[in-house]
Amino acid sequence: MTTFQSEYEASTNAIDSIVSTQLSSVLNWTGVPGSLVKASSSAVGFVWGYNSGGIVYICQLPCTGNWNAVDFSEYQVSNVLDLTTDESNVYLLYTNSAGAISLLVTPATNQGTRTVIVVPFSATTIFSTHTYIWAQDGSNNKQRCAKPCNMPNWQVSTDNTVTITSSDNGMLYGKNASGEAMQTDETLQSQWQPIGNVKGTIYGRGSDGTLYGVDSSQNAFQYNGTSSALYTGGLPPSNITVDDNTMWMTTSTSGSVGNIFTRLQKPDYTAIMNTVTPIDRTRDKIADTVESKFQRQTDVMIVNKQSNDVISFFKQIFNIDRDTAKRAKAQAGHLSEQIRESQKQLDEISAVEPTILGVIAILLVVITLYVFASPVLGSYVHYTALAVMGVGIALLMNFSGAIK
Repeated sequence: MTTFQSEYEASTNAIDSIVSTQLSSVLNWTGVPGSLVKASSSAVGFVWGYNSGGIVYICQLPCTGNWNAVDFSEYQVSNVLDLTTDESNVYLLYTNSAGAISLLVTPATNQGTRTVIVVPFSATTIFSTHTYIWAQDGSNNKQRCAKPCNMPNWQVSTDNTVTITSSDNGMLYGKNASGEAMQTDETLQSQWQPIGNVKGTIYGRGSDGTLYGVDSSQNAFQYNGTSSALYTGGLPPSNITVDDNTMWMTTSTSGSVGNIFTRLQKPDYTAIMNTVTPIDRTRDKIADTVESKFQRQTDVMIVNKQSNDVISFFKQIFNIDRDTAKRAKAQAGHLSEQIRESQKQLDEISAVEPTILGVIAILLVVITLYVFASPVLGSYVHYTALAVMGVGIALLMNFSGAIK
């Protein structure tokens, strides 16, 4: 048992060590040097962001902090209000030096033609779906522009009950006045629907359908039917963006290298599982071996118990105990003595048997004489009977002496 325990504990400790080191590193956010208000990555392999000074940066993935400032001086960018990306473009909402609010559309690779259109209301945030760019002001007034949004064809939405907080290709996510998380289709033609019992700001949806957000206490969470905490290393998130499999987070408090963090939305556990699985199989074999030995031992104990039960049963029936052999031997000796006595008595009976038979024969002859000869002999029959008895006794005595 001691060997089993040591082997099993060694395997378990090895698995615990892997989980506590490698697995935790996979789930941790990776700090990226720099400081941004918001960061958003595009499918073409670049992440875009802007800082509190209104400077826009680009970094090629995998981004390790090699940020490059993008020169938008020709567009008289005075204040960056918001930024979002899709599969091919970056959309920058900003005010120019004249105070006009505009939307700058530029390729996500930062190579190619840029387009600027005027936004016809005081929008402060923008969101990207498959078909539209949505703009929203501080009073929840909303307008949409059909992509690629290079013409001022804005369409006004009558909805102002819910604040849009994020979007993906097919959905808009928002928050109502009570703080409840809501969702609707990208056209906003259907009614806003609550998302379970979630309260907080939804910042995006991952490729597996998991929603990510921040509650009123600035705690990050994830929701996929049920809510659970999203680990952020103790740093309060100020913004989170999600593409197919990558998450970017900026925090209100900086870490060791800045306030920009990234991690995979669906980490690849293959390498970890390739290490853990053989150890876990070894542990299973140890457990199976012990179980097999325990089962065999249990079977033997059951057989032994059943044998003891049978013996006890017969002992109770026949009253067998440790003195049974002694008593049986004594009883056998006593029985032998009785047999010898009986045999002796039989021998004695056998010895006198001829005499008894002779006497019986003499008596039968005398009786026969009296029955059949009395009418003829008269009183002489008595003398004849005495003579017969005398001769018979004499013959009988001679015969018995010859046998001895």
